[in-house]
Amino acid sequence: MTNVPLRQIFYASLCGDPIDLDDILQQSRHNNAVDGITGLLWFNDGHFLQVLEGPADSVANAYARIAADRRHHDIRILSDRSVAAREFGYWSMERGSACADMGLRQRLARRLSDAPADIRAAFAASLAGD
Repeated sequence: MTNVPLRQIFYASLCGDPIDLDDILQQSRHNNAVDGITGLLWFNDGHFLQVLEGPADSVANAYARIAADRRHHDIRILSDRSVAAREFGYWSMERGSACADMGLRQRLARRLSDAPADIRAAFAASLAGD
């Protein structure tokens, strides 16, 4: 069995229009399951933070769809790197938001404990804004 290179993209974007976050999450979970992508979607006060990880081609295609989505504005890649193993492998696509419960916050803290400093810092800033 050949090891497939894994890619992880971490991006931030703004959303100016009202959105149906549950609809976005449902569609993301479906698409990502088909494409072998795991990650985390965090939404707080019109700001998205998302980590996508999986096969390099799948992540590139998913990010291209997101970048073309008119609901995202001022999209910025914060980190784009190869990873040896999934850092969010147990998360098909978790939803986090400003009203996240303590259990989600604790799971997020555990997942982020070994993440690169830029990813930890971005999520810490978003959580501090709650």
